[in-house]
Amino acid sequence: MFTTENLILRGFDDGDLEGLLALGNDPLVQRTQTYSAVAPPPSSKYKEHVKTFAEGKALWFSLVPKESGQFIGFSCINLLEAKNRDGRLSISIASDVWGKGYGTEAMRFTVNHAFKYFGLQRVSLEVTEGNARARAVYAKLGFKVEGRKRRGNWIDGHWEDIISMGVLDDEWAELYPESCHTFGESTLADSWRLH
Repeated sequence: MFTTENLILRGFDDGDLEGLLALGNDPLVQRTQTYSAVAPPPSSKYKEHVKTFAEGKALWFSLVPKESGQFIGFSCINLLEAKNRDGRLSISIASDVWGKGYGTEAMRFTVNHAFKYFGLQRVSLEVTEGNARARAVYAKLGFKVEGRKRRGNWIDGHWEDIISMGVLDDEWAELYPESCHTFGESTLADSWRLH
């Protein structure tokens, strides 16, 4: 478990299942997703699927504001290519707490943790064209546009492009020198070396 100014970031807990179900069925959150996010009723099979999804990530944080103590979403890193130390960031936060800075705070911590302790050399993400608020947060944190998948997402009766963004470890270190990372024996980067 970790803490930032306003958040507790902890591992997945079975108690998060109902919160994840609510998140997946929030129409405003669904607009930000590039996949079919509607969650079925919480059957045991679905709960097992969600648990496998969360536990299968290289890095998973359930997000809990200190103020309320209630699950509001998650941020996670999925390894794309271990050899290339490349990870994909995903974040999802309940719409009723948007605009409070939780997303920015969670992203900064998650990306920093991925660089500092997992030895990643790049973190990438995808964002829908219509999600201007998220794109602004990502750019503010240092992510750069790297590509565009034209008409990649069908939402609300129209097509939107999916924008690929990324940030490199040296770019992050320049923006956030206080979080400079060192790749040593304690990082996962060492475990990826061929023996």
